[in-house]
Amino acid sequence: MNMKRLIRAAIATALLATPALAHDPKLHKGPKVEGKVVAVSGDRLEVGTTKGGTVAVYLTDETKYEQGAAGEKAARSALREGQHVMVSGHKLASGKFAASEVMIHADADGESKPHGH
Repeated sequence: MNMKRLIRAAIATALLATPALAHDPKLHKGPKVEGKVVAVSGDRLEVGTTKGGTVAVYLTDETKYEQGAAGEKAARSALREGQHVMVSGHKLASGKFAASEVMIHADADGESKPHGH
């Protein structure tokens, strides 16, 4: 009986820990851009970085989106000005920064909210 409880506790712990791992920056490979969304237009996202500059990030059909503490799947339409984001991506031959993944952390008011859901 105690063995069953131990196994259940181990499974529950593993399931609860899994969402936290989704936002471990070490798991997101490639160059990163982090900051506040300044503008979203078509396939381009402008991110104001903490260093004071603005970085143009190009969104593709392959770009994945996550939001919230649990790393829930999100849609491109969830992006809006004022949100804090971390973008993992890669440089294209043209020199442009293309996003592989956009993690939406919070709105300007500090809350992560789905947009249009």
